[in-house]
Amino acid sequence: MKKNLLLILSAIVCATLSAKEITVSVTAGENWKEKREPQVAIWLEDENGSYIKTLYVTNRASKKNWIMGPKEGRPESLPVWYHASKFNSSKGVAKNVNSSDVQIDAVTSATPKSAIKFIVEVDYKPCVIRAEFNNSFDYNVFYTKKTSGVNGQPSVVYEAKLPTEIINKIQLQFVGTGDLNGKDGNVSTDISHLTTANKIVKNIVVSR
Repeated sequence: MKKNLLLILSAIVCATLSAKEITVSVTAGENWKEKREPQVAIWLEDENGSYIKTLYVTNRASKKNWIMGPKEGRPESLPVWYHASKFNSSKGVAKNVNSSDVQIDAVTSATPKSAIKFIVEVDYKPCVIRAEFNNSFDYNVFYTKKTSGVNGQPSVVYEAKLPTEIINKIQLQFVGTGDLNGKDGNVSTDISHLTTANKIVKNIVVSR
């Protein structure tokens, strides 16, 4: 009995030592809301680009609760996250990934009106935090209804490296856009045709 208790206490101590709490704060930009608030996903990848887990995702994106959405879902809404997590936007399940790894039910939320702030536990190891945002119907002269469907301008992606120990606040940097049609999870650095999409977010900060 004592041996089992010691094993349990040892496991709890090890889990505590191997994890840390971080606070993620997203400040809305001047174009946070077009016709409605954006879809958002924030997740972790290891240093090699392999998906670790989702920290936050809006309810509509995770539950494929699209208004008059197609049967195949809307992978173009958050294509980088959908492909990284192997989450199927049409069925609401992960493909070839343990459902507990994706942790969709634990992190879903309606999009806040002006900001996002949450505290989450992550492992004590270097990784990359990525965040993706997308406003539907944010058309411009280049991304028109005819050329970009419901999407308008493509999703925008931010990222930053998280060291083992966070001493100062870390700000995510804008790195590019997701695929306009959701065909892959690549990030394009061509942002020459964006007008309002790169103003959805003012800043994203990670702190202890």
